Amino acid sequence: MFPYKFFKQVFLARKLQFTKGQIKLFEQPMLFIPMEYVVEITKNIFSNGKDYMLERYLEAWKAGVIFMNTLAEKYRMKSFDERYKIAMEIIAMAGFGDYETVKFQKHLSYFKIINNPIAEYFKKSKIPVDVILRGFNAGGGTPVHEMIINTIETHCKAVTGRHCIHINANTETLKKYKDQKLVSEQLDLNWLLPRQKKILNELNINISE
Repeated sequence: MFPYKFFKQVFLARKLQFTKGQIKLFEQPMLFIPMEYVVEITKNIFSNGKDYMLERYLEAWKAGVIFMNTLAEKYRMKSFDERYKIAMEIIAMAGFGDYETVKFQKHLSYFKIINNPIAEYFKKSKIPVDVILRGFNAGGGTPVHEMIINTIETHCKAVTGRHCIHINANTETLKKYKDQKLVSEQLDLNWLLPRQKKILNELNINISE
């Protein structure tokens, strides 16, 4: 369900601000954009092949890293639990669906996404569609877990008609995951990891695998 309590708390604490021409959440500029924009990006991803998909995933990953790292540093979120909880509240408030945690550990988080509007749009797809959302989840999860995180989608509502299931995990966990075909279809760790390390270095974020 929508995190009404969290929304009320951040609004009353002026952590969510609407000013002339600007929206800020925890002092970071935000945009409201039509869902159709993400839909069109997703259509382009599936028209242009895996290399294009990985580039769009990495862009979303970088955006998630910047947002969550800035938030954690500015508000001195030292606790893993605190970072994880607020990340889940924010992504649910952003309209990407209702997040329900199944497993929550230092090296991975495993969660259901209910009423995901992107997946609902692409109903009857043969493959999982949440490339952009996987990137956001993985990028945001990197400062949360304090290690490079990537995300696989094991179930997608666009395919099954039910909820989506995402697994945020570190490199070691992904390399040991039982379905390596799925991992290789959605990720290319040999391509991603050097680029992710470079991004973290450029942002002066001290996080490793």
